[in-house]
Amino acid sequence: MQEIYDEKETLTIVILPVTVDDLEEIYKIELECFGEEAYPKSIFSYFLITPGSIFLKALKENQIIGFIAGVCRSGICTLYTLNVKKDFRRKGIGSMLLEAFEIEALKRNVEKIILQVEVTNFPALNLYLKRGYQINRLRKNYYGWRRDAYEACKIL
Repeated sequence: MQEIYDEKETLTIVILPVTVDDLEEIYKIELECFGEEAYPKSIFSYFLITPGSIFLKALKENQIIGFIAGVCRSGICTLYTLNVKKDFRRKGIGSMLLEAFEIEALKRNVEKIILQVEVTNFPALNLYLKRGYQINRLRKNYYGWRRDAYEACKIL
């Protein structure tokens, strides 16, 4: 359990593994964050059943306010998604989820985390850079025509 201090309130946040009972709420957050570009609902079931997955949620008073998901194989973990509900952004929750993800990856003897982030997603870019991720390369049209991504990684 961690606390985040906001100018208006203290948020007590708990990070726990996602369960099958959480999938509907997780999908609603995915839709809120990405709209028509959201992952399909089935991907979240995949994260639950796939060996090597790390799938964590952030809770405030038993309400899911964010989540992170990735899959680890052969010492490398690919981070697929990190989402925080709009009302809870810019409060350190994304950073908490990322830190918890990295701790879980270390427990699995992961040496490196890889992710892709759209070049125009400045809040996400800033978060990853602040947490020690380094941009490796530009991936042209990764998210569709003229929507490039940076590939970034962090050695643990």
